[in-house]
Amino acid sequence: MKRLKRIILCVAVLLAGSAAQTASSKGVILVSEQRLKQLLPATVFIDGENVPTQERNAALVQLPDGKILLASLVDTAGYSSAYQQKYAGVLLSQTGFAIGSKNFAAGAYAIGQKKNGESVTMYVYNLGGEQLAELPTEKQENLRPLKPLQVIAAADGSARLYLGPYYLSLAGR
Repeated sequence: MKRLKRIILCVAVLLAGSAAQTASSKGVILVSEQRLKQLLPATVFIDGENVPTQERNAALVQLPDGKILLASLVDTAGYSSAYQQKYAGVLLSQTGFAIGSKNFAAGAYAIGQKKNGESVTMYVYNLGGEQLAELPTEKQENLRPLKPLQVIAAADGSARLYLGPYYLSLAGR
């Protein structure tokens, strides 16, 4: 009888571990707003400045490997228009990730955007201000609610990082 209980316990532990591994490999998962509030720094260091983050325009996601990525717009009021255009937000990640067609290592990155007619290009910078990527976005016309920054995760595990109606795919790697 004891042996049967041990076998059942071992099988239950293995199934629980398997379920947890499957859940973490499903893709990008939105993390609770409460956890976001705990982790979002009040300011971030970008190109020699401590710039305030915007809690109302931030998102926290868990990537397939179980690590997290935080995206937030920054408050650049009072900075030059060139600085405001270059630095719209930040990405802070515990692990490697991909935005659009570009892969990034774990770390902290600044993001900016530039509108060219009807299209928008997202720029990614290291925290020293060096441009690392220039990524054309796609536009979703019927996005509701429309927020300045949001991450939308689909049931299939795919996700999109939105700046207004413009988006890029977001994935772990």
